[in-house]
Amino acid sequence: MSEPRVAALVCEGQTDIPIFRAAIQEVWPGLEEVRCLQPEVDEMDRAKRPAGWTQVKAWCQEHAGDLEEVLDPDIGDRIDLLVIAMDVDIAIQAGIADPPVDVGAYESSRLRDTLASWLRTQTRTHIPSAVVFSTPVMAIEAWIIAALFPKQKAPEQIVDPAAWLVTKAKLRTSALDGKPWKELHKYKAFAPVVASKLKRVRQVCSEAERTLHLVEQRRAQVEDPE
Repeated sequence: MSEPRVAALVCEGQTDIPIFRAAIQEVWPGLEEVRCLQPEVDEMDRAKRPAGWTQVKAWCQEHAGDLEEVLDPDIGDRIDLLVIAMDVDIAIQAGIADPPVDVGAYESSRLRDTLASWLRTQTRTHIPSAVVFSTPVMAIEAWIIAALFPKQKAPEQIVDPAAWLVTKAKLRTSALDGKPWKELHKYKAFAPVVASKLKRVRQVCSEAERTLHLVEQRRAQVEDPE
C-alpha cells in the first residue's frame, strides 16, 4: 500500500488556509490532505490563538533545527510539500520587505530570502526541496479578486485587496476597527471559486503562478522520480 501524499501549510491566519488548500489541491489532486501547522486550528479550521507574521517567524525559527524531522517524522505521515506563506503587505508593514515603487512590478524575492533565513542553521544552510515559499502580492485576496472579477486585469496592483473586496460587497467592514472583516466562512466560500478559476488566477497574479509552478515541480519530483 502506497503512502498517503500530504501537504502542510505555515501561514499568517485562518483565512489563508482555505484559499491555499484549494489552490494546492487543484494542481496536486493526488494529495490526501493539506494540513495546517501554523496557525494551530480546530476541526473547523478556526485559529486557536492569535496568529500573524510573527507566528510564522516563530514557527520557522522553532523548527529550523528539526525541519527534516517535521517533514519526515519517525511516527506519522511524511509531509511531501510544505508551503510557507506571508503576504507582501504585512511584510512591508513589519519592515521585512521593501515598499514597492510599482505594486504591479513588485519583486518579492527579498521577502522569500528572509523566510528562508529563518529556517537556516549553522549546520544546515540549504532548504529542503519539499519547502515552497509563497509571498502573495499584495495579499492572498488578490487571488480571490482574480477569480471573482475577470474584468479586473491587474489584481496585484491593488494596494489593499481586502478593502477592495469590501467596496464590492464581498467582505464587510468591522464595527470594531473599521477594517475589512475577514470572516472565515466567506473565505471558505471563495476557495472553490479560486480553484475553478485557477487558470485565470495564475495568468494575472504572477505570485500565484510562481507558487503553483513550484508546487507542480514538487509533485512531479514526488510522483515521478527519475
